[in-house]
Amino acid sequence: THRLGPFLALYMLGGLRFYRRKTLRHRYEQAHLLKWLDQCCETAPVDNDLAVEFVRCRRLVKGYSDTHTRSLSKFDQVLEGAQVLRGRPDAAQWVARLRDAALQDEQGKALEGALKTVESFAKT
Repeated sequence: THRLGPFLALYMLGGLRFYRRKTLRHRYEQAHLLKWLDQCCETAPVDNDLAVEFVRCRRLVKGYSDTHTRSLSKFDQVLEGAQVLRGRPDAAQWVARLRDAALQDEQGKALEGALKTVESFAKT
């Protein structure tokens, strides 16, 4: 970057950050992020430990393209499972288990099993 050509290339690339804010994906990501933040803020006064687990679940979202889509899907599944757990004294521990299961394998088999266990709580 100490030469003019590479400096200008990086400068132009940096200028594209304003374009990204106008894309559909950026709007979708911001809406998803705000939904998650609202859920965290609304849970914190009622069950602080559960709200902390919601915050920790954000590490599930990572990567680009297929990896991002897969991780976002797992994140949504964990938060949907957490809705079943609301009001339980052990909800935070179960959300931590769901998060760990989501991180275990790429295919999501461990998460499926954990979600089935959580869904059985709703039936009882």
